[in-house]
Amino acid sequence: MRRFLPLLAAFALPMVAACGSDSSPTATPPERWTSALSGANEVPAVTTTATGAATFEAIGDTAISYTVSATMTGVTMAHIHTGAAGVNGGVMVWLAPPNGSAPQAASGAINGVLASGRITASWIRGVGGQAPITLDSLKRLMRTGNAYVNVHTSAFGGGEIRGQIRN
Repeated sequence: MRRFLPLLAAFALPMVAACGSDSSPTATPPERWTSALSGANEVPAVTTTATGAATFEAIGDTAISYTVSATMTGVTMAHIHTGAAGVNGGVMVWLAPPNGSAPQAASGAINGVLASGRITASWIRGVGGQAPITLDSLKRLMRTGNAYVNVHTSAFGGGEIRGQIRN
């Protein structure tokens, strides 16, 4: 039995130490972004009572889930555009209708979710006739505040509410 105890200690101690170690990898939480939408953020600013919000979450390297909510009427379409605050830019991603189907005015008032889905590489458009950018490039623009959500309506064809996408 005396020979067995040192042998047990030789195997058991490293196992106990490994179990209590803080060096084990932990899961990284998904990257998230938000956007607060208002007429004051449009370029030029518009006077409206409409408001909204958008949330985005990276799904690994293959997609970004999104939800756009709003309180407004007459929505025709919503997009992610390239551009810093105060600068208008080209459309990169159609959010509503999803994946760039023909714009159409929503019937009645919206007071809740306007659009939700997943952005994949095939959804990203080229800006100004250029080739589409990658999903990684879209994420970089979102991380640096160089992308915004814009919701267009029948009353404001250029956009009624807008907000920069931020971490």
